[in-house]
Amino acid sequence: MSEVKTNWAMGTPAVLYMVGTSCIGVFALLYGLVTPGALPIIAVLLIACGIATMILGTIEFARGDILLGSIDMVFGGLIFLGIGFMLGAASWWLVQTGGLPDLRMAGYIAIGIALIFFLLLPNVGKVSWSLFTIFIVLGLGIVFLAWGLIGGVDFGVGPMVWSAICFLLFGLYAFYAATVFITNTVYQAPKLGLGGPIFK
Repeated sequence: MSEVKTNWAMGTPAVLYMVGTSCIGVFALLYGLVTPGALPIIAVLLIACGIATMILGTIEFARGDILLGSIDMVFGGLIFLGIGFMLGAASWWLVQTGGLPDLRMAGYIAIGIALIFFLLLPNVGKVSWSLFTIFIVLGLGIVFLAWGLIGGVDFGVGPMVWSAICFLLFGLYAFYAATVFITNTVYQAPKLGLGGPIFK
């Protein structure tokens, strides 16, 4: 009996829409537009998105796309779930003590996350110059976030504001990229684009 091969659809557009929406929430928090009391809401959002993204990343691996699968897994497991649970723990601490816990450890973890995005640059540069550029923006945003967390900077101040702007730019790009994938698939033609590769 022959095996029936399943043709999986691309899961990344859904991931990108979740990333874009989450980035708007993170922007509002880091820019100081909301108080730390908003942490539980962002934590729940990130955890929900993390679970969905892990599933969608598995689909990308099933399709044989190691780059998109790896990126989805980094967003799903490390960023969405990891940061979601950290914010959840911070929320619990805030309720119990009335103040935020020591967030410097989250800053050191952010350095590792930024390093991942910089290490992915040669690979995303092979796909698109705009993707290459926005990964630099996101990497810098995470570096600014690490700087602020390690330095104990309040939301809405200095490096937190710079980080917020980088997250907002990345979120807007994520919305556009998701729309590119879906539009080109629906119309079966390259109606929108992300730009050509930098590296051959």
